[in-house]
Amino acid sequence: MEKHNKLTVYFDATLLDCLGGEPIYPAWLLTENDLIKEIGQGASYPRFSSAEYINCRGNTLMPGLIDAHIHGSFYENDMSDLYRLNYPGLQFAKAFKIYKDTLLMGITTARDCGGVDAGVREAIAQGLILGPRLTVSGPSISMTGGHADPRLGTEIMAPVNSAIQTGYIADGVPEVQKAAREILRRGVDHLKVMAGGGCASAGDEPDSSQYTPEELKAIVFEADAVNKKVIAHCYSPRSMELAANAGIHSIEHGNYMDEKTALLLKEKGCWYVPTMTTYEVMSSRGEEFGLSEFFLRKMKQVREKSAEAVALAAKAGVMMGSGSDVVGSGQPYKTMELELKARVLGNLEAILTATRNNAKLMGLENLVGTLQPNLKADLLLIEGNPLEDITLFQDPERRLAIVKDGVFFKKSDKI
Repeated sequence: MEKHNKLTVYFDATLLDCLGGEPIYPAWLLTENDLIKEIGQGASYPRFSSAEYINCRGNTLMPGLIDAHIHGSFYENDMSDLYRLNYPGLQFAKAFKIYKDTLLMGITTARDCGGVDAGVREAIAQGLILGPRLTVSGPSISMTGGHADPRLGTEIMAPVNSAIQTGYIADGVPEVQKAAREILRRGVDHLKVMAGGGCASAGDEPDSSQYTPEELKAIVFEADAVNKKVIAHCYSPRSMELAANAGIHSIEHGNYMDEKTALLLKEKGCWYVPTMTTYEVMSSRGEEFGLSEFFLRKMKQVREKSAEAVALAAKAGVMMGSGSDVVGSGQPYKTMELELKARVLGNLEAILTATRNNAKLMGLENLVGTLQPNLKADLLLIEGNPLEDITLFQDPERRLAIVKDGVFFKKSDKI
């Protein structure tokens, strides 16, 4: 059977290619099937006998957004109730809705940092469910009493087992090596280790550190052996220092960053992924959402340091990505992350963290994150100019078109 290539021409666009320069207007972009074929400047554009033409009407055409820290299976506000209240099939159904909603926010690629397995990634890739292009870590490796240990101090056994495994408890070098090998065997894209305490866990505090240098290095060793990376949940300077010295690829959260730690991350070539939205949303609306007392208390504490950490990392020249880390009722607010980062970095740099930088962080820079020929046709058409108003990303009506792999998942009647 003869193969017919699908050509789409986007014209009269303000092109924000996310390579670091200013937008170009007027500009046009040609896609062929799932790839960007050609980009040009000027009012004239290619004409074909059989092609779809999209009049951008001067609006901003840019790469699809990338969220480098999501939890698609964290649909409850109280993490202790996450899997107690839902049948296994319902757990996946709720997660699938979150992935679909994430794509419809203009987020065409995402890194899931704890929860679902590689099967969900494959289901999205095969078109069985809707969602962003996904990389997954599976369960997070945690020490006994660590951030991914679900037990309260009063509980001896885990209160429930689930179809979706969020944590893998391991202590000592042999156990963490086995945990890493087992999780890698399941086909994950990267490993996640809980190197410090957190907010959603009842049994620890964000300023604590978890795991010894030897344990962290053992996890990194196993990932390196199969050319994969390790990301680390950290808040305190000590936990970040231990992680960076162990060869961890990226630090997640990092709210208690200080100047010394920022310089160490720069020296070690360690990425930093701030997750500002979750603190903003949960701190301001936590009571309304019914957050537990300890969760809300800790969220408010770390929120106070969130912007300062981003500023310190930026000043030190640390490679910076972007994630939202929202859970439960916070899931719809993922694109607020750009506004919060823009308050510190400026609009363009905030956008670059969520496109170009995140692609590099995830090792996908030859696939997504910028507008260049031969990269994936993952596109977002935004009504207006986000360099002037960064909040445009949060308005569904302003998302005129959402394209992943050359396929429209939203096409407004305005175009």
